[in-house]
Amino acid sequence: MKIWLRTKSAGFSSWVVVWQKLAEALAKQGHEVAPYPFALPKEWNAADVVEIWWGDPATWNWSMDNPLLRVGIALSEARSIQSKGKEAALANLRRCALLICPSEHASSAYREAPLDVPISVVLFGADTEEFSFVERDWAEELCFLHLGITQYRKGSWLVPESFRKAFGQDEDVRLVISCPRKKSPMFASLKREYGWDGRIRFSEDFVSSSFEAYSQSHVLVASHLAEGFGLCILEAMATGMPCLVSRCSAPLEFFKADYGWWVEMSELYAPVAWCLENTSGFWRLPDVGDLAVKMRLAYENREQCQQKGLAGAQYVRSSLTWTHTARAIIELLEGRLL
Repeated sequence: MKIWLRTKSAGFSSWVVVWQKLAEALAKQGHEVAPYPFALPKEWNAADVVEIWWGDPATWNWSMDNPLLRVGIALSEARSIQSKGKEAALANLRRCALLICPSEHASSAYREAPLDVPISVVLFGADTEEFSFVERDWAEELCFLHLGITQYRKGSWLVPESFRKAFGQDEDVRLVISCPRKKSPMFASLKREYGWDGRIRFSEDFVSSSFEAYSQSHVLVASHLAEGFGLCILEAMATGMPCLVSRCSAPLEFFKADYGWWVEMSELYAPVAWCLENTSGFWRLPDVGDLAVKMRLAYENREQCQQKGLAGAQYVRSSLTWTHTARAIIELLEGRLL
């Protein structure tokens, strides 16, 4: 099978990481994958190609030729398609023979849209070679890590507040807030507000891989209001990190208390439009007090942390690698081509 996996993004981003990992995994299954997302190899006949677009459907640009099959891969953190570009998104989605989403939660916006396109769910995976298991010293100062773009949807502002509720100044604990982009207003704001606390470090160090950040920390804090999938959680689990995860959205489909602790949700809600412009709906907020309690539980139960981290790493390797993702996608494609 010849596969042209496409994406709009060019620079480093989570979108490009997914494109790269998917392309590598599909090729390892013995299929020909176009080396670039922007141009079809000259020697390929478009009529023999499965054209797959990944990313925001509003930005897809289907080829003018008639490929063997058109497939979309898309996610959504909200139950509504963003108003800006909605008509373009729907037009592109209607040209798909199949739409694949990385979680049932991510599929809800499309299942409830005016579309008559078959939708299947294939969970994304982690690269267990890049994110190898790390032997951590659980007797040393415990380090919590909040990683990814520091923003409202990630619940980033809740993390230092909960951390300071959970721990006194004299305890051997620290928090790292690691953001890969310099242009995050919330990152800058939190740094101004909490940067004076020597236990809280704000990092913009990693560029192409977050493995170093994981390997230097003990517990991941994923305090999201919504996730279309939650790749950082899987990557952290692969390295043996227990995770504190908001009990909502996509992680409900692959995470459980064997691999860390759930952060319970509060009775407070906030508009989705505060993060996704012109998007209807509300997100429920994680409970600040419960996040502090779960941080404390992790701090006081190091052996349990180690056991949960090991269980998570074993689960990812047995069920949620990019190889698992690629095999499931190939099975769907072959089913459509029969």
